[in-house]
Amino acid sequence: MKKKNILLAFLAAIMFLGACSDFEDINKDPNAANEDDIKVQYIINKAITDAQQDPHIAERAFVLYWRRAGRQDRSGGINLGTYNNDWSSDYYNYVSGWMKSATQAVDLAEKQIQKDEFAVEYDRQMTKNLKEVARIWRAYLMSEFADNFGPLPLEAFKGTNPEFSSVKDVYYFMIDELKDAAQKIDVNVKAQDIDKKFDRAYQFDFEKWIKYANSMRMRLAMRLSEADAAKAKSEFEDAAKGSIILTADEMFAVKERDGWDPLAGVMSRPWNALLMSNTLNNLMINLGSVKSADMLDASYASYIKPKGYMGKRFQNQFSTYTNDPSIGFFFDGLHNTIDPRAYKLYAIPGDFTSPDAQFTSEDDLG
Repeated sequence: MKKKNILLAFLAAIMFLGACSDFEDINKDPNAANEDDIKVQYIINKAITDAQQDPHIAERAFVLYWRRAGRQDRSGGINLGTYNNDWSSDYYNYVSGWMKSATQAVDLAEKQIQKDEFAVEYDRQMTKNLKEVARIWRAYLMSEFADNFGPLPLEAFKGTNPEFSSVKDVYYFMIDELKDAAQKIDVNVKAQDIDKKFDRAYQFDFEKWIKYANSMRMRLAMRLSEADAAKAKSEFEDAAKGSIILTADEMFAVKERDGWDPLAGVMSRPWNALLMSNTLNNLMINLGSVKSADMLDASYASYIKPKGYMGKRFQNQFSTYTNDPSIGFFFDGLHNTIDPRAYKLYAIPGDFTSPDAQFTSEDDLG
């Protein structure tokens, strides 16, 4: 009997110890992904896609701030000293999130490279290149942040409260990152079709990413021209020696789509009237040399005005205290000659049959 009790106690102890070894597994979600399950390209996809701006932040950052600061349209906003701290706070949070995703992609790639547990050689070489792509994209996002807000923490998203670096240090860091990342990309690695969809801009064409990095480096160098002319000159000339963006198909571009997500167009909301500014209008009509009749179908012929026509004079109704060359005139038709891009970028006012015409209802405005 005594021997039997000892045996039972021994078996119970073994079972208890075995249970203890699995005790921590109780707190683990069997359906949750860990770092070994995540691919770097997934995070790069998020970092690139989210940065295209959903309609909420696009209206606050791109439309109300950037577009109006660039005098692209006639509406007021930051160009008239009108701004909203909530818009700035929203954008600050958004761009910080984009940089966080890019940093996570860099860190995850580095961990996977160090562990070196890749099943096939393609994954190993691909991950090395993806790390450099993430560094390049992070450099762009950092430039966007620095140009809008100034100093930023270079060691952000590491789980500690980081120190903010000066804009000069940030620019030097970005330039060095772009140069080093471009040099480390192996162009002999060709992305498989299954991976291309995770890069909405270049489909992981690594030669194009190198061109993007060198071109971005040239851009950042030019922005240093007044702060540090010698550095700007040397970095620009060095970057220009490498492959750079020279054709339209090499430009960084992400296809837009209808909806309310980051891939929706930044100027796709119908309540944004997109009124053309006088500055842009004068550029369109004074630099234009292509006849409207050669670009539009016959249905528009009756609206095209003779060369030199200024419009109807309303000097008692329109303000004359501007520097607009057409002060006091209302142009009641289409210009005889015009920059051909005008008809591509803007719908013709009053042409409600155009598929580009936008209409706003009370429902749209809430």
